[in-house]
Amino acid sequence: MSDTSVQGATPQAAAMPRAVVVVGSAGGVGTSVISALLAEYRAATTLGAASWWVDASGNDCDIELRLQGRGDPSLLRSELGTGLHLAAEGASVADTVEEVWGNGAVPVVDAGARLLTSLADLTDDVLVDKVTPVIVLGVRPDLLNRARPFLSEWHKAGVLERSVVVINNPVPLPNQASLRTLLIDTVGANVAAVVGFDYEPVLGSGLAMGRAAQEKFLPATWVSLQALAQATQGPAAQ
Repeated sequence: MSDTSVQGATPQAAAMPRAVVVVGSAGGVGTSVISALLAEYRAATTLGAASWWVDASGNDCDIELRLQGRGDPSLLRSELGTGLHLAAEGASVADTVEEVWGNGAVPVVDAGARLLTSLADLTDDVLVDKVTPVIVLGVRPDLLNRARPFLSEWHKAGVLERSVVVINNPVPLPNQASLRTLLIDTVGANVAAVVGFDYEPVLGSGLAMGRAAQEKFLPATWVSLQALAQATQGPAAQ
């Protein structure tokens, strides 16, 4: 086991929640932020240091800076103890999840805006029934329309029905409540759960999102985070 392993932890222990793979429908919908906040929530409430956020997006990402990661360069830690890990270059999502499990931790993987290319991993025997897929959608009608063909492919592959859809408002929009209702009506019957995030001014600033910033979140943001954590926990695979 590597030096970044969680001391005393058992990979895929029965009490651990499932790993999570978060995929965005497009750039800018909040995939990295949502995935990092879920890992932070798990660290603060259930998993402690065994909760890892993994950047497998393939893009430059500022989450480690916004969470003020500190410590060993091979595995930074947020103030809440979340491990902040960069996936190995060229590694598949399945390989990345297996690596984290091997270190006795449970990952929330930011897979970026790759709804189509992530399907091969999410239908892999290693991950089926062991990982909860999460799709992050924006509330803009054009983004929903662009996502429809990809969602159809997820449905054909049998992945959509076990996925949690997050409808995120990363910027303040007029009539966002009615747009969110429309999206829920569109996808809700075909997925495991739908969780909505309203615009959060702290996150909208684009600045720090560590412990001090999280303490300023609106109550509705905490309700959504709790709902997402509950929807994705599931029983760990044996």
